[in-house]
Amino acid sequence: MRKNCQFKKGDRLQVMVGRSFKAVGTFKKYDPKKQMVLIDRVNLQIKHQKPDPNRGIKGGRENIEAPVHVSNVALVCPKCMLPTRIGHEILKKTDDSDSPNKVRVCRRCKAQIDN
Repeated sequence: MRKNCQFKKGDRLQVMVGRSFKAVGTFKKYDPKKQMVLIDRVNLQIKHQKPDPNRGIKGGRENIEAPVHVSNVALVCPKCMLPTRIGHEILKKTDDSDSPNKVRVCRRCKAQIDN
């Protein structure tokens, strides 16, 4: 079972299966125990809220974002704008730069995703 997530905040993700098929949004949060990701304005569900005047809640229907399993989403490459799997590439380290050795790479167009 894989606990780490290859997505970073601000990445564009596309849902590949389910009710929100082909919906695109930005990555917000990852739950490693359930392996679920929360995507901005994707997989919206209606929550019925009962009014409570003591807490100042009006009541009614509210749209909330539901999480999607990490296996059902794919990263959208910023260069080719297509959903892709993530590859990793190790760069040669130069003396003057403090940039990381390992970068994420699009498997379709081989472009670097990390800048």
